[in-house]
Amino acid sequence: MTTEATNITLALARYAVELDLAAAPPAMAMRVKLAILDWFAVTLVGAEEPFIRQLTAYRVFEGGQPQCGLVGRDERLAASAAALVNGTASHAIDYDDVSFSIPGHATGPVLAAALAVAEQTRTGGFALMQAVLAGYETACRIGQLVAPNHYARGFHATATLGCFGAAAAAARLLNLDVSTTAQALGIAAIKAAGLKAAFGSSCKPLQVGEAARSGLEAARLAEAGFDAPADMIGHRLGFARTHSDDFHLEAALGPPRYVPDFSVATTDPAPFDFHMETNLFKFHAACYETHAAIESALALARSDGFSHRDVVAITIHVNPHCDDICNIHTPTTPLQAKFSLRHTVALALAGRDTSSPAAFTSDNLACPTLMRLQALAKVVLDPTLRVPQTRVCVRLNDGRELARHHDSSLPHADVNDLQMRLVHKFRALTQGRLPAGQAAALEASILDLASLGGVSALLQR
Repeated sequence: MTTEATNITLALARYAVELDLAAAPPAMAMRVKLAILDWFAVTLVGAEEPFIRQLTAYRVFEGGQPQCGLVGRDERLAASAAALVNGTASHAIDYDDVSFSIPGHATGPVLAAALAVAEQTRTGGFALMQAVLAGYETACRIGQLVAPNHYARGFHATATLGCFGAAAAAARLLNLDVSTTAQALGIAAIKAAGLKAAFGSSCKPLQVGEAARSGLEAARLAEAGFDAPADMIGHRLGFARTHSDDFHLEAALGPPRYVPDFSVATTDPAPFDFHMETNLFKFHAACYETHAAIESALALARSDGFSHRDVVAITIHVNPHCDDICNIHTPTTPLQAKFSLRHTVALALAGRDTSSPAAFTSDNLACPTLMRLQALAKVVLDPTLRVPQTRVCVRLNDGRELARHHDSSLPHADVNDLQMRLVHKFRALTQGRLPAGQAAALEASILDLASLGGVSALLQR
């Protein structure tokens, strides 16, 4: 990528406009479709949350031209409002995919914005896929520009950087040229917002919905002629330099490299063609930073021949990065439970199904078995561990001390195996929420998305 005389906003706009999914290896198209399949499944579940009903009711009250559908709901809203609600629902249960290039959840805001624009403009499935990839890559590239200090400062990168991705995706679907797309990214720079302090509350997913809405509006305003300074991302008073002490131009504009953790020196692997190749999917319905701990606990419970009743002490070793993200000591709500290493490890040791959103309930928070295990757990912040490596140790009443280590940072190399796992997840989450025939039709439509003439069929109920 050219640096466009160091104008990173223009360089990223050119990349988003010129990206050609048809020229990419076939596996890349499948990765995009799998991200979309996963998004629909988790958004369908998220749409049931009370705060999504509240948000939807408010937007219906506000009014507007009801052009776009909602996942899992019968209401129709104006495009920006639909992006807001669907984007919030996609992150409502914290079960959406993950990118350490941000770090965060790029698909959520990008697809929520793209889907609304695609339905509004009656765009087909392949154009949606291409726009999603353009938006995803844009968000990740800006993530690399400002990492790691942006996230360390307390910004919710899914929301701040997702706003740029949503703008790029919407601009691509609106067929904006490079100059106008750069304007859309510049407008997004004044809208990008989100704070990690909101983690464990409904404001965390709301920030994702706001990113989708703001990105969509940025593209529409650019299309209408709104202007922004030439390089709102790279300007000395622009987004990057005011939101981070880091400014890694080469990382942002060069070939994607997979760096899950900047705090620990690691061997830099060979570059990828797309950041989407390093996208990670959740198979536990909790914060991704808890997944390595869950996997470690599950490995202990499955292979070492003990009951959770035998456990007298638990130690969870994690990178200090986790302290501000998923170390809620005593969660009091199901949403907080998803951000508690102690509670998620207790669930795993007690044999609860953490792949099901139903594991995170008020009943489980009050369960004596889980409360006992949670009270036995201690979290140790260990800077020698890379994010998201975790080591879980248990001491048993017979004196044995057992430990397991897991690294959840490695992307799935086998796309066929990944498809099998995500189809299983999709079917599990849609069961009982959609009629069997409708769920099967939605799955088939997404997996054959390039042939779909219009995306409205994905939102029919």
